[in-house]
Amino acid sequence: MKKCEKCKATVKEGDGQEFHSKILCEDCYIDEVMPKMPKSHYDNDAEFMQRLKDSYPVRKQQYH
Repeated sequence: MKKCEKCKATVKEGDGQEFHSKILCEDCYIDEVMPKMPKSHYDNDAEFMQRLKDSYPVRKQQYH
């Protein structure tokens, strides 16, 4: 059995992923390939919702 080089968890044969010549468990591999994105756009939810409301028309659209 091998150990994950990031979290030191034991990895079964065939389950480990190689990434930049490191053996990683599946969770650490996913974290390396798809890093978490910061939520900078949603830091101030009230301001975001106000801008969203302002971008839509106040009156309902009428369809013919």
